[in-house]
Amino acid sequence: MSTSSLWKGAVAGLVGGLAGAWVKSKVEPPLQRVAEDLFPPTHAEKERPGADVSGHPDRMPPSKLAQAVTEDTLSRDEKLAAQERIHYGFGAGSGVAYGVLAEATPVGAFFGIPAALALWIGTHGTTRPALGLQADPDELPVSAHVWELGSHLVFGLTVDVVRRAVRAALPGS
Repeated sequence: MSTSSLWKGAVAGLVGGLAGAWVKSKVEPPLQRVAEDLFPPTHAEKERPGADVSGHPDRMPPSKLAQAVTEDTLSRDEKLAAQERIHYGFGAGSGVAYGVLAEATPVGAFFGIPAALALWIGTHGTTRPALGLQADPDELPVSAHVWELGSHLVFGLTVDVVRRAVRAALPGS
Protein backbone atom coordinates (compact mmCIF):
# COMPACT_ATOMS: atom_id res chain seq x y z
CA MET A 1 0.00 0.00 0.00
CA SER A 2 1.56 3.28 -1.08
CA THR A 3 1.43 6.54 0.84
CA SER A 4 -0.04 8.07 -2.31
CA SER A 5 -3.05 5.76 -2.26
CA LEU A 6 -3.61 6.42 1.46
CA TRP A 7 -3.68 10.16 0.76
CA LYS A 8 -6.08 9.62 -2.13
CA GLY A 9 -8.25 7.53 0.15
CA ALA A 10 -8.19 10.29 2.77
CA VAL A 11 -9.17 12.94 0.22
CA ALA A 12 -11.94 10.78 -1.22
CA GLY A 13 -13.13 9.94 2.28
CA LEU A 14 -13.16 13.61 3.27
CA VAL A 15 -15.43 14.48 0.35
CA GLY A 16 -17.58 11.43 1.09
CA GLY A 17 -17.81 12.32 4.78
CA LEU A 18 -18.93 15.88 4.05
CA ALA A 19 -21.50 14.63 1.55
CA GLY A 20 -22.66 11.97 4.02
CA ALA A 21 -23.05 14.53 6.81
CA TRP A 22 -25.13 16.75 4.54
CA VAL A 23 -27.38 13.88 3.42
CA LYS A 24 -27.73 12.66 7.02
CA SER A 25 -28.89 16.10 8.14
CA LYS A 26 -31.54 16.12 5.39
CA VAL A 27 -32.92 12.61 6.02
CA GLU A 28 -33.15 12.79 9.82
CA PRO A 29 -36.37 14.88 10.07
CA PRO A 30 -38.41 12.75 7.64
CA LEU A 31 -37.01 9.56 9.18
CA GLN A 32 -38.00 10.88 12.61
CA ARG A 33 -41.59 11.49 11.41
CA VAL A 34 -41.86 7.98 9.95
CA ALA A 35 -40.30 6.34 13.02
CA GLU A 36 -42.59 8.26 15.38
CA ASP A 37 -45.63 7.25 13.32
CA LEU A 38 -44.58 3.60 13.64
CA PHE A 39 -43.37 3.79 17.26
CA PRO A 40 -45.02 6.80 18.93
CA PRO A 41 -42.91 8.18 21.77
CA THR A 42 -44.39 9.65 24.91
CA HIS A 43 -43.98 13.36 25.63
CA ALA A 44 -41.53 12.52 28.42
CA GLU A 45 -39.42 10.36 26.07
CA LYS A 46 -39.16 13.19 23.53
CA GLU A 47 -37.87 15.53 26.24
CA ARG A 48 -34.78 13.37 26.83
CA PRO A 49 -31.46 14.54 25.43
CA GLY A 50 -30.93 13.11 21.95
CA ALA A 51 -34.53 12.06 21.37
CA ASP A 52 -35.99 14.85 19.23
CA VAL A 53 -33.92 16.35 16.42
CA SER A 54 -36.91 18.18 14.92
CA GLY A 55 -38.51 19.64 18.05
CA HIS A 56 -35.46 20.10 20.27
CA PRO A 57 -32.36 20.36 18.07
CA ASP A 58 -30.63 22.30 20.85
CA ARG A 59 -30.90 19.20 23.05
CA MET A 60 -29.07 16.96 20.63
CA PRO A 61 -25.61 15.67 21.64
CA PRO A 62 -23.53 18.09 19.50
CA SER A 63 -25.35 21.06 21.07
CA LYS A 64 -24.80 19.65 24.53
CA LEU A 65 -21.13 19.10 23.71
CA ALA A 66 -20.75 22.70 22.54
CA GLN A 67 -22.25 23.94 25.80
CA ALA A 68 -20.09 21.60 27.87
CA VAL A 69 -16.81 22.85 26.43
CA THR A 70 -17.42 26.55 26.97
CA GLU A 71 -17.61 28.59 30.13
CA ASP A 72 -20.25 30.88 28.61
CA THR A 73 -23.93 30.07 28.41
CA LEU A 74 -24.71 29.59 24.73
CA SER A 75 -27.93 30.86 23.22
CA ARG A 76 -30.09 28.42 21.27
CA ASP A 77 -28.78 29.89 17.99
CA GLU A 78 -25.17 29.56 19.16
CA LYS A 79 -25.77 25.93 20.14
CA LEU A 80 -27.29 25.19 16.74
CA ALA A 81 -24.40 26.86 14.90
CA ALA A 82 -21.88 24.91 16.97
CA GLN A 83 -23.87 21.74 16.44
CA GLU A 84 -23.62 22.15 12.68
CA ARG A 85 -19.84 22.65 12.83
CA ILE A 86 -19.47 19.59 15.08
CA HIS A 87 -21.74 17.52 12.81
CA TYR A 88 -19.77 18.33 9.67
CA GLY A 89 -16.42 18.03 11.44
CA PHE A 90 -17.31 14.60 12.76
CA GLY A 91 -18.65 13.55 9.36
CA ALA A 92 -15.47 14.74 7.64
CA GLY A 93 -13.23 13.00 10.17
CA SER A 94 -15.21 9.78 9.94
CA GLY A 95 -15.02 9.96 6.16
CA VAL A 96 -11.24 10.43 6.20
CA ALA A 97 -10.83 7.43 8.51
CA TYR A 98 -13.12 5.35 6.33
CA GLY A 99 -11.33 6.43 3.14
CA VAL A 100 -7.94 5.43 4.54
CA LEU A 101 -9.29 2.11 5.83
CA ALA A 102 -10.89 1.43 2.45
CA GLU A 103 -7.46 1.74 0.83
CA ALA A 104 -5.85 -0.76 3.20
CA THR A 105 -8.66 -3.21 4.04
CA PRO A 106 -11.84 -4.64 2.49
CA VAL A 107 -13.96 -2.34 4.70
CA GLY A 108 -15.76 -1.00 1.63
CA ALA A 109 -17.01 -4.41 0.57
CA PHE A 110 -20.50 -3.72 1.94
CA PHE A 111 -20.77 -0.09 0.82
CA GLY A 112 -20.21 1.55 4.20
CA ILE A 113 -23.10 -0.17 5.97
CA PRO A 114 -21.05 -2.11 8.59
CA ALA A 115 -18.91 0.98 9.25
CA ALA A 116 -22.04 3.09 9.74
CA LEU A 117 -23.46 0.52 12.14
CA ALA A 118 -20.21 0.50 14.11
CA LEU A 119 -20.24 4.31 14.19
CA TRP A 120 -23.83 4.35 15.48
CA ILE A 121 -23.03 1.82 18.21
CA GLY A 122 -19.81 3.60 19.11
CA THR A 123 -21.51 6.97 19.48
CA HIS A 124 -25.18 6.57 20.35
CA GLY A 125 -24.82 3.25 22.10
CA THR A 126 -21.82 4.03 24.26
CA THR A 127 -19.79 7.24 24.06
CA ARG A 128 -22.54 9.86 24.02
CA PRO A 129 -24.45 8.41 27.00
CA ALA A 130 -21.19 7.86 28.92
CA LEU A 131 -20.29 11.54 28.43
CA GLY A 132 -23.77 12.68 29.49
CA LEU A 133 -24.52 14.08 26.05
CA GLN A 134 -27.48 11.81 25.40
CA ALA A 135 -29.90 9.75 27.46
CA ASP A 136 -28.96 6.12 28.01
CA PRO A 137 -30.07 3.91 25.10
CA ASP A 138 -32.68 2.13 27.24
CA GLU A 139 -34.22 5.50 28.16
CA LEU A 140 -34.68 6.68 24.58
CA PRO A 141 -37.86 5.88 22.67
CA VAL A 142 -37.71 3.14 20.04
CA SER A 143 -38.44 5.78 17.41
CA ALA A 144 -35.20 7.62 18.25
CA HIS A 145 -33.19 4.45 17.73
CA VAL A 146 -34.96 3.80 14.42
CA TRP A 147 -34.38 7.24 12.89
CA GLU A 148 -30.84 7.58 14.22
CA LEU A 149 -29.84 4.14 12.97
CA GLY A 150 -31.52 4.83 9.64
CA SER A 151 -29.74 8.16 9.23
CA HIS A 152 -26.40 6.55 10.10
CA LEU A 153 -26.94 3.83 7.49
CA VAL A 154 -27.74 6.51 4.90
CA PHE A 155 -24.60 8.38 6.02
CA GLY A 156 -22.42 5.27 5.58
CA LEU A 157 -23.83 4.45 2.18
CA THR A 158 -23.40 8.05 1.01
CA VAL A 159 -19.82 8.21 2.28
CA ASP A 160 -18.93 5.03 0.43
CA VAL A 161 -20.64 5.88 -2.87
CA VAL A 162 -19.12 9.38 -2.97
CA ARG A 163 -15.72 8.08 -1.83
CA ARG A 164 -15.69 5.53 -4.64
CA ALA A 165 -16.58 8.16 -7.24
CA VAL A 166 -13.99 10.66 -6.01
CA ARG A 167 -11.33 7.97 -5.68
CA ALA A 168 -11.94 6.80 -9.24
CA ALA A 169 -11.70 10.39 -10.51
CA LEU A 170 -8.34 11.12 -8.86
CA PRO A 171 -5.27 11.04 -11.13
CA GLY A 172 -3.50 7.70 -11.24
CA SER A 173 -6.47 5.78 -9.90
